[in-house]
Amino acid sequence: MEEKIMQETQLEYSKGKGLRKLVRLLCFMVIGVCALINPLDLLNLYNIGLGIICGLLFGGLFRMFLKGFLGMLNGRFKKEQGKEAIRYAVDNGMLFLVPFTLMLALAVFYLGWTMTIPFISAGIMAVGTASAIEMGKMQGKQKIKNTVAASGVSFAFSFLWTVSFTYLSMASSMIEGGIGLLRSLIGGGGL
Repeated sequence: MEEKIMQETQLEYSKGKGLRKLVRLLCFMVIGVCALINPLDLLNLYNIGLGIICGLLFGGLFRMFLKGFLGMLNGRFKKEQGKEAIRYAVDNGMLFLVPFTLMLALAVFYLGWTMTIPFISAGIMAVGTASAIEMGKMQGKQKIKNTVAASGVSFAFSFLWTVSFTYLSMASSMIEGGIGLLRSLIGGGGL
């Protein structure tokens, strides 16, 4: 009987898993592209490619750390419900990134804004809080330790993104210049 309930719960957690993953990946790709895009050259493939890679890498690490901390603090719940319950809470929390990503894309591509870090930081912080709220809903009560842990992880990643943005924005120009130099050398040009 208990095993049947566990299987039904696991089935419930897997509903919509693919759509949540697609939305999450698209959000982090858009965040990466918008953060590294040059408003004077919107179709620069180096900026777009590096933005997608950085966004996906950052998003994957953020999700992994958020799941890890929430799983570590809720060991008994994780043992009873399984790892899927923690993943479900974090993935549902990640959906709160959608409005911030839409505002970010609108600001960059329609309004031509260049300083969009606050959208990204606010979205990351909202995801942490939403994940803690989802954990509380699943447990039947809110726990302050979940909120503090999720907020701490979100703050750390928000800070990391803000600090690394300065260096990441220069990377695509350096990559483009390096590839241009290699093409010149290979094509028979010279220094």
